[in-house]
Amino acid sequence: MVEFETIENERKDYGNFPGEKFIEVSRNKAIQDDGSENSFIQIATGYYDEDEPRYKKRFTVPTDDKAVDHIVEKLPEMLEKEKEEASSEE
Repeated sequence: MVEFETIENERKDYGNFPGEKFIEVSRNKAIQDDGSENSFIQIATGYYDEDEPRYKKRFTVPTDDKAVDHIVEKLPEMLEKEKEEASSEE
């Protein structure tokens, strides 16, 4: 059986109402039965149910420089294109 351990996490609320939704970035590791470990970064979204966080969607990223650099490079580009398209529709 695999055990998961959160090493560090940062949560930020977003949405129309404070405390409604959140996005979280965390460093985690999976520990195998044989003691081997696999580190990864997780991006999760969720909402609060009576002040308790409930996770809705999760996406994991390997702790590989090429993978992380690709995401860091492409996210701002994609966001800018989304803003341009939204402003041209107005």
